[in-house]
Amino acid sequence: MSTADVITRAALDLFYRQGFHASGVEQLSQMAGVTKKTLYRHFPSKEHVVEAALQLRHAEFMDQMATAVEGADQANRPQAYIDFIICWVQSADFHGCAFINASAEYSAQSAPPHVLASQHKQQVLNYLQGICTQAGLTQPEAVAMQLFVISEGLIVTSQVSGLAPAMLPAIREMVAVLCASSPRE
Repeated sequence: MSTADVITRAALDLFYRQGFHASGVEQLSQMAGVTKKTLYRHFPSKEHVVEAALQLRHAEFMDQMATAVEGADQANRPQAYIDFIICWVQSADFHGCAFINASAEYSAQSAPPHVLASQHKQQVLNYLQGICTQAGLTQPEAVAMQLFVISEGLIVTSQVSGLAPAMLPAIREMVAVLCASSPRE
């Protein structure tokens, strides 16, 4: 792993646990096991580290999502997506969505972390449209948008309040009804 990769991994872990603005360059350097001079040799500013960390998170999340979802039969992939999100929000190291967190901390829509967050969410939505089409649903775009909204609500609710066990059957039932309302072609 290159020094830049080590810094990026450490940054992602730190930012995800502690927040972007709350994490200083000194702390980041210590976490990565490099000097501040080395950090700045690889990244001209902390903001460049933030962008690299979000790009890494995007690649990892998309890969994890695809692995989890594409292990299911095509017809069951919309439910597999929700199961993936449910599993993620129950994990011990869940601290919300790095992209939702980034867009909150960098609220200007033109801020690079906010732009990356928006792009990530659009790519997730595009992926959902693909799996809904593969599932043969007659309204794949509408179902994908509804799945997206359900999952985003689940992510935020779990970050704020924790996942209430009673939510699980309700979420799964919503997805079943949603998919049933868009019969297969």
